[in-house]
Amino acid sequence: MSDMANFWAGKGWQVQLATWTGPEVADFYSLAPDIERVWLNVDTGQRAPFARMRRNVARVLKLRRLLKESRPAAVLSFIDVPNVLTILGSLGLPVRVVVSERNDLRRPNGQGEHVGAYPLSRPWRILRRLVYRWADGVTALHQDAAQWVCAECGVAAEVIPNPLRELPAASAEREALVLGVGRLKWEKGFDLLLRAFDRVAGDFPAWRLAILGEGPDHAALCALRGQLRSRDRIEIRPPVVDVENWMARAGLVVLPSRFEAYGNAILESLGMGAAVISTPCGGTPSFMKDGVNGRLVPVDDVDALARVMAELMADPAVRRLLGQRALKVRETNRQDLIMRRWEQCLFPDQAGSAPLPNRDGTAA
Repeated sequence: MSDMANFWAGKGWQVQLATWTGPEVADFYSLAPDIERVWLNVDTGQRAPFARMRRNVARVLKLRRLLKESRPAAVLSFIDVPNVLTILGSLGLPVRVVVSERNDLRRPNGQGEHVGAYPLSRPWRILRRLVYRWADGVTALHQDAAQWVCAECGVAAEVIPNPLRELPAASAEREALVLGVGRLKWEKGFDLLLRAFDRVAGDFPAWRLAILGEGPDHAALCALRGQLRSRDRIEIRPPVVDVENWMARAGLVVLPSRFEAYGNAILESLGMGAAVISTPCGGTPSFMKDGVNGRLVPVDDVDALARVMAELMADPAVRRLLGQRALKVRETNRQDLIMRRWEQCLFPDQAGSAPLPNRDGTAA
């Protein structure tokens, strides 16, 4: 959303970027100075169910006040619960509302139902099914997700993949470096990466592993690293703003996610010409083909991951070939092309140019 807001601000649009957090949660990505930053946090200080309900009602009312004051031409919301709150907060107002389902919706719940990587409670699922029909538009990141939204919510979802932000040329010298990037949580599979690297590290003494990220599993991953023979060649570092420079240097990028909505880090690694190993979850298979522009391994399969890592670490020619083919995502997911599709969705009658201002001059 930061990239999208910056893109539209660069076109001269008036943009507000609102989050459900408060300003105490610092923005990691920088925003153009003319973007209006809004926080919709309502902290009751309590976690009881009724307190959470009151907080969500307060958020809806706070958003509604914002929409009445700013009179945007369109509202774009991401993620299931915020989408529900946004639709409720905009009911009856003269604003086009588009919501985007961002979850990996294909995770089974053990009863034959696919509930997503972040399952919703039954009340939220009922609300989502009801209110998604009231939105002016619903989008999904890939075709499988769009089909799920149609089956689950009874609405047709337009497929709009994530844009690839503008990246520098991939001109750095490749190093004997395996790179992992992402939030340190179980669904990202970094425990699998640590174990797989440890299995092959003895055969490739020049190679090292760096994982860039932070999250609730930091301590557990550091503890796991301490148990490995290759621990002295493994770094777990905080996230960096210039992650594309790491992707440009890495001889191999490995992202063995258990769940993904789309796979932004995977897409960016391909865009930097890296040889990438990942799993076929979320939207990844829509832009990464096994043996063509990267390698796909089964989810939760350390043996397969270690085997493919060893194959690529031993074969620089194949790594170069995969990296060269990977660069094609710079065209297929080019930011201006994808953003044009968003503009057509948000402003179907005037896509391709800044929307006509409202009475107060606000465009989006």
